[in-house]
Amino acid sequence: MRKTACAALLFSAALLLAVIPAPSGAHAQGLEPQIDAVLPAAAWRGTPVAIQGARFGDLQIPEVCAVTFNGADAGAAIIWTDNYIVVTVPEEATSGPVVVTTLFGSSNPYDFTVYEQPAAFPCFFAEGTTRAGFEEWLTLYNPYDAEHTATVTYMVADGANRIRYYNIPAHARVNIYVNSEIGSDRDVSMAVTSTQRIYAERPMYFRYRDGWTGGHCAEPALDTSTTWYFAEGTTRAGFEEWLCLANPGGNDAETRVEFLSSQGDVYTVRCTVPAWKRYTINVNSVVGPEKDVAAKVESDQPIVAERPMYFSYRGEWDDGHIAPGVIAPREEWYFAEGTTRAGFEEWLCLANPNENEAAVKLTYHVVDGGEVEQEVSVPAMRRVTVPVNAVVGPDRDVAVTVRSTVPIVAERPMYFDYRGGWNGGHVSAGAAPYEQWYFAEGTTRAGFEEWLCLLNPGEVSALVSVKYSFQDAGEQVQEFMLAPGQRFSIMVNEAVGPEKDVAVAVSSDQGVVAERSLYFSYHGVWDGGHNALGSVP
Repeated sequence: MRKTACAALLFSAALLLAVIPAPSGAHAQGLEPQIDAVLPAAAWRGTPVAIQGARFGDLQIPEVCAVTFNGADAGAAIIWTDNYIVVTVPEEATSGPVVVTTLFGSSNPYDFTVYEQPAAFPCFFAEGTTRAGFEEWLTLYNPYDAEHTATVTYMVADGANRIRYYNIPAHARVNIYVNSEIGSDRDVSMAVTSTQRIYAERPMYFRYRDGWTGGHCAEPALDTSTTWYFAEGTTRAGFEEWLCLANPGGNDAETRVEFLSSQGDVYTVRCTVPAWKRYTINVNSVVGPEKDVAAKVESDQPIVAERPMYFSYRGEWDDGHIAPGVIAPREEWYFAEGTTRAGFEEWLCLANPNENEAAVKLTYHVVDGGEVEQEVSVPAMRRVTVPVNAVVGPDRDVAVTVRSTVPIVAERPMYFDYRGGWNGGHVSAGAAPYEQWYFAEGTTRAGFEEWLCLLNPGEVSALVSVKYSFQDAGEQVQEFMLAPGQRFSIMVNEAVGPEKDVAVAVSSDQGVVAERSLYFSYHGVWDGGHNALGSVP
């Protein structure tokens, strides 16, 4: 199991303390420890469990105090208190009794089952809130032939953490209303784990500061990292930028953030992200007004980072958008979505965190228009913004390939007045081509229009299969060919019909890039649009 997966699970188990009630009632007299419960009562090797009881002592004395699983020593505990212990099920464990041993003897044995299955897969969300004017959702998609259980740890900034379990039927998608799970007025991050790769997204809809309405959606980070990068960011008039950091580990994370401006200025902020908590930075207050900034996050512990922005674009189109960071710059980035149709303004943000200048070649794959090429220079430690409308002209659907002489970071913000009615903006980081993509979110309910955008950046045609999965576990499949360099859009409403909550699996015999855009009037009141990259296995 990956170290980060272990860390996520340790994080989840430690937070069981927030939902286990304090023990009550009298225990047998004596000084030996007593186990009242082990939660959960069955788990996989390498996953954490919480032991509830009495007389464990306030700390684990080395070589004296121990927890064993059918005789296998669990080693150093994650948490050891007089009433609670959190330990990891050792790799040598088999089904049988759990026993706690202290200086005063051994506890009663407590029956425990060790599952003979693979360890869990984690994913993470740094942002989330249920404050007034915000409605947060979690969508989970199981594309496999058997039901799987997802464990969601809600990491609340200023309150008790929660842990919940959700059964996801085979080939089905499940919606979770986060506001009802954790209550109102909470800032929250999430860790999602399952014994199979459950695909997740986190849509949020809002009335920000009682003025700007809209919604945004994020795909999760599939791993934690000590570095995160963002190309987009601005504190111009009408924009408010935030940076959300989540620490799904047992140690406080000492974090340093550098904001790189278009003018070459560097703004630095240091913070401590507490263990099992989230931390939020108001970027406007750090860098001041009227700045276009990229960001680099460095931490001494693996963390997760996302950047939400709320705005009134040109004083007319209000909404918000969000993007998770990328863990490293690359020399190539690909974008499947993009358009300069009437009512759309598209931009490319390029950030160079290196000490050498980047020579960047942009290839625009224009639908029914061939390819347009552009060369851009990005100075060292700076951010550059490219107006796509000005490069390719109006009324074009366009995908983009970014190639650089040194590793850079790329994002694509778009602002719009969709069909002359729903206005807002969305953003996406660049991606690499993969043969499989999964989207947990998606809907064709009244007030929603969903699009799937695909790019084949390769030199041979790609045979693509799109599988739509619904809440009742029904499925629908669509197949087609993508020519080399072709960008293709599917209006999902037309493909599957109205009033469907739908997850999507894209598979191809060649590497492709996939994005999903949703435009909406949420509850008929909050209009906007959001975009997300698919997740990969």
